[in-house]
Amino acid sequence: MKGFTGKMAWTVGGFFASSGLRFILNIILAHLLAPEIMGVMVVVNAVRLGIDLLTDVGIEQNIIHHPDGLTKAFRDTAWTMQVLRGVFLSALFALAAPFLADAYHIDVRIFLLAACAPLLNGLHSTAVFVLVKQMEVRRRNQFELGSEGLAFIVSVALAWSLRSVWAPALALVAAAAIRPALSFLLPEARQSFRMDAEIRRRIVQFGKWIMVTSLVMYAATNLDRLYLGRAVPIALVGIYGIARAIADLPTNLARRLSYQIIFPAIVAARNGEADGVEHHMARSRLVFVAGVCCALAVGAGIGDWLIGLLYDHRYASAGWILGVLLIGGVFAVLSNLNEALLLGVGRPALSSYANAARFVTMAALLPLGLHYGGFAGAVIAIAFVELCQYAYISAGLLRMRLGYWRQDGLALVSSAIMLGGVCALRSAMGLGTSFAPIRGLLP
Repeated sequence: MKGFTGKMAWTVGGFFASSGLRFILNIILAHLLAPEIMGVMVVVNAVRLGIDLLTDVGIEQNIIHHPDGLTKAFRDTAWTMQVLRGVFLSALFALAAPFLADAYHIDVRIFLLAACAPLLNGLHSTAVFVLVKQMEVRRRNQFELGSEGLAFIVSVALAWSLRSVWAPALALVAAAAIRPALSFLLPEARQSFRMDAEIRRRIVQFGKWIMVTSLVMYAATNLDRLYLGRAVPIALVGIYGIARAIADLPTNLARRLSYQIIFPAIVAARNGEADGVEHHMARSRLVFVAGVCCALAVGAGIGDWLIGLLYDHRYASAGWILGVLLIGGVFAVLSNLNEALLLGVGRPALSSYANAARFVTMAALLPLGLHYGGFAGAVIAIAFVELCQYAYISAGLLRMRLGYWRQDGLALVSSAIMLGGVCALRSAMGLGTSFAPIRGLLP
């Protein structure tokens, strides 16, 4: 596909710019706010994300998947469903706020404020999704960067002036309002309320497995935050959140590539709209997985140095946590890229099964890890679940006779060599390893 590499470059570049903003914001907030406040927001954001995914029928994926996804009738029906869903979720969040506040010992007003986010998120124009279907990668990334840039300014200003938990809470709602506002500046952004019964039926029919996948994926990827929020001190949750936010960067990049490049490209190829897509995608994927997975291995070997360089002494213990999570991140990157293949060939059910298995595995191993290995055991269990998820996704690919097995094998072997080399070099120089503190934490 002509320009495929360029589109991937725009996606990667946009992601790094976006992640750079969030990373810098994370550092600023960590210096301005106490670990306890960071821990509160880890829990609040995890709950908010879970609420957001309830009744998710994949509006974006539907617009991409259906041949008439760009028509006025389809887009307006999808937008109307999106708005109504936002109203329902905000009301549900507000009703659940007192119970959440009691469960996590967090001010109920924080949850009530966060309850505004689903409603605001639901107002954005489907013009954002049109950019994805048309593979207007440059314009989509420019839009996302503009939204995140404004949210960054608001977040820093609030943290600098308030220095309390209200700063990130208000910033959360502000960010949810900025994106919809900017979406109506995109081409063909105007929307009208409309509910076509046939289109609604097709959206729900295709999206039912996406809803299941979203829920089980959320449960599996956020169970750690929700469980630890009740099982360990909230300040420790804040420190864990710092490490997790960094470790999630490459995984989020893989997910963005999956939904903005791989998924729509496979759909276009199946519809006969693109020639040679598989060759270009395989070549670009090889470069990506080899580079990112090796970088993750190096990062795992020097995780303690990275944390010490960027954060003050209050967050020092995030170093070994980051090292462990980055090892799991190697498998998470490959899993996200491979999952897009299942969606692209119209088999979201297999993705749902894999994520359900991941949730069950996390639910079983996380409490066991905490019980027998303390907090260190819990973190190791979280990283191990990523390996299990890779196996679950691989089972679905084998059934469909899909996959880039040689590329994955090369990435895993290279990562192991890089990590072993970094740890050996540090030990030879008498600098220890980033995993050394784990020994003193295990019972």
